[in-house]
Amino acid sequence: MHKSAGTEPTTLSWLQTTVREVLQLAESEEVAARTLRELAATSLQTVGVQYRIFQESSVQVEMSELIGDTSVAELAVLIDGRRQSAE
Repeated sequence: MHKSAGTEPTTLSWLQTTVREVLQLAESEEVAARTLRELAATSLQTVGVQYRIFQESSVQVEMSELIGDTSVAELAVLIDGRRQSAE
């Protein structure tokens, strides 16, 4: 998940793919501008997204941030910011 010379996906790209996989959405489903709540994520799916974020990026995102009004794109920015401040 660490960015390098264009060989790995951006955080947003990776997070969109992760959200689609965990929520079992079609690849064509637009997720970047939507919240997990708007995407009808169940509690278990939200925990799954939280776990995958931590597993892949070592960034802890609180459940309140995941179920609030934060879009997937905003979550990606949050993850990047926390990752950079941890370095």
